[in-house]
Amino acid sequence: MVGFASGGALLASDAWHRAHASTLRTAFDEIARTERADAETSGRVLPVDPSAFALVEGQLRADASPGPSGVSLNLALDRIQPLAIRAPPRHVDGGLLVTVGGALGAARAGQWRAGRRVRLPVELHRAARYLDDGVPDGERALELRGIALVGSAKSGTLVEVLSPGNWLDEQMAAARAFARRAIGDAVGRWSQESAAIVLAIVIGDRAGLDDEVQRRLQEAGTYHVLAISGGNIAILAGLMLAAFRLVGVLGRSAMIASIVVLGAYGYFVGGGASVDRATLMAVVYFAARAADLRSPPLNALAFVAACLAGAQPFSAVDPAFVLTFGATLSILAVVPALSLKSSARVPRLVALVASMFAASVATEAALFPVGAIFFSRVTFAGLALNFLAIPLMAVAQIAGMIAVPMALIWTPLARAPGFFAHLGAAGLVWSAHLVDFVPAAAFRVAPPSWPIVAIYYAAVVAAWRVRRNATRAPSPGPRAPNKFRAPAIVVAAASALWMLAEPWTLAAAGGDGRLHVSFIDVGQGDSAFVRFPGGATMLADAGGLVSTSGPAAAPSFDIGDRVVAPVLRLAGVRRLDYLVLSHGDPDHIGGANAIVNEFRPRETWEGIPVPPFQPLARLRAEAAARRLRWRSVRAGDRFVVDGVNVTVLHPEPPDWERQRVRNDDSIVLELNWRDASFWLTGDIGRAVERGLPSRMTLAPLRVIKVPHHGSLTSSTGDFVRAIHPTVAVVSAGRANHFGHPAADVIARYQDAGAEIFRTDKDGEVSIDTDGYSIDVHTFTGRQLHRASTSEYHEDTKGTKP
Repeated sequence: MVGFASGGALLASDAWHRAHASTLRTAFDEIARTERADAETSGRVLPVDPSAFALVEGQLRADASPGPSGVSLNLALDRIQPLAIRAPPRHVDGGLLVTVGGALGAARAGQWRAGRRVRLPVELHRAARYLDDGVPDGERALELRGIALVGSAKSGTLVEVLSPGNWLDEQMAAARAFARRAIGDAVGRWSQESAAIVLAIVIGDRAGLDDEVQRRLQEAGTYHVLAISGGNIAILAGLMLAAFRLVGVLGRSAMIASIVVLGAYGYFVGGGASVDRATLMAVVYFAARAADLRSPPLNALAFVAACLAGAQPFSAVDPAFVLTFGATLSILAVVPALSLKSSARVPRLVALVASMFAASVATEAALFPVGAIFFSRVTFAGLALNFLAIPLMAVAQIAGMIAVPMALIWTPLARAPGFFAHLGAAGLVWSAHLVDFVPAAAFRVAPPSWPIVAIYYAAVVAAWRVRRNATRAPSPGPRAPNKFRAPAIVVAAASALWMLAEPWTLAAAGGDGRLHVSFIDVGQGDSAFVRFPGGATMLADAGGLVSTSGPAAAPSFDIGDRVVAPVLRLAGVRRLDYLVLSHGDPDHIGGANAIVNEFRPRETWEGIPVPPFQPLARLRAEAAARRLRWRSVRAGDRFVVDGVNVTVLHPEPPDWERQRVRNDDSIVLELNWRDASFWLTGDIGRAVERGLPSRMTLAPLRVIKVPHHGSLTSSTGDFVRAIHPTVAVVSAGRANHFGHPAADVIARYQDAGAEIFRTDKDGEVSIDTDGYSIDVHTFTGRQLHRASTSEYHEDTKGTKP
């Protein structure tokens, strides 16, 4: 097993390096470098991340997927020609994910079917990524799916269909289009939400799924039923076998026919890693039966895994691959062992339920570390809810599959099965709500360390091997208990509790006597995490303006949940003490809802209320529903947190009711401890800056979060000279087109002697201080140390803790 896993990981690593160095990526880098050189010559400023305008050609890998932000096209490119510079077209190889904007995209999406060849002008980018500890690399995740670049096209009118796909591709695409219409009519008349769920279950189209529904199913541990995988293929295989038995066709003919139907269904739904895995497993099973081969199921599982790892090396590091084979392996290992102990006196239904529960327990025990590593989520609700979710999924799938051919005969005929499909889908959503009554059954955790995961699995395998050998070994007399079994179980239980309880967070909660401020890379936005010397925590803003490049552009990408929350979990935060919302701009509060839901801040601070502004009103209502304190702060408010003076420098009390959010209403916070001052400035402009220096504590060590991402509307020369910062941190996005930070602003801070750090270049910027010195380190490896040289520090050196 260890050798197989190691070999798969090596294959995946090699495949990733080849994908990263694809000819498409190489061509893009060359075009982007040329465009940047031309821009510099003409005095234009481009974002840190490269981009390139090009005319691309390629074949659609899947049908177009409409969404709120545009239509997504997945292309296998083979030709690219630069548009901004004069250069001939060149042949390339690589995957491209394009978002087509404009109102016409959705109307024309039906023309963009898998297999067809298209040409369109695209602005190409690298995929969005956030350089923070604990945050997954989004660019690498796409490369593991064969997507080298992402891009955007302004309008559907720019997409030209050059040629249709082959006959089979066209027929399958037409069948999928008909299935969408049939299910939309038969199920959608009862509920559009149910229709979207049935489409996901029957043909794998999840474009219409609501984000909230997906989140609830993930928390409930039943989201797997929406992905076409083992369960769906098993149901289809069971239906075929039942049909063959009903008509009296059994044996080799039935097995071969099942293989053909399963292969056709896999092609019909558009393939994909999970579909390929499930279909291959079913085909191997039917082929073995057709050839009358007798082999242990574990051997068949290993054969399929080896085939997939060899044909698709990325599978070895694909979470879905690990989950699928881990679940199957655990079931095959546990259920047969229980059947040896079964008694004829046990009712058949009871035995079936017990076996299902044992399989569910075995799966949860085997895979919860995988869920914690890949998704930072552990849910035990699935132990009970799968008893509802799987039958309900079967109802939705079977009824949905019946509705489609009935609609082919006569549309009203499909409405009856459509109603039952709606009941199954609605039941899935309803069952997920049961988690609300037992919230402890689903929770988020920081990804556990690899050593503790290795210890857990080693102990589980050891305990299982001991039991298996004891069950199989012949013994003429009573068996002596194996002395290794109990220690293995204890070690497995202890390591599981370590991963679930995260006892190391208790030490973090007590603080380490230092003040820590981390400026999180949230792209074009702001978010700063503060850990006070005694362990209290504060989050100032939560980002939210997602990048326009890559999957982060999708509305379902919640920057609070996907970027900010992982940083907090890694820091050992279970509950925030303070959440500060500087003002209501989306790049500052867009991720706040996820933070409120998961970390339940004891106090949330806002500056000047804006009654008509709904995003803040919804956050305030959410806090009230959870009985969390909401406070309005004004200039002059002072707090002491673990010995650190926290002072509100701005805004002043308002003299009129705001009707819109304003940058100059941003909360400005000062954290002052001994010889160090930190200033969190939001998006204030010149007018506010003029009055700040007289209120600031100009300690020997001064750190400022540069106002408004380094915009020219802020950081005037007088202000920068007056505060004379030691360190200036700019929070800006790598792909922003606002010109942030402005070159003149950077020059002002440099002229003032400040060391400048930028989240777009340095990633997360973390600053630690004992009050007398500061240590800066970044995600990319930059470091800085500055010590106070004030008389106060010299006179009291050695007397402070």
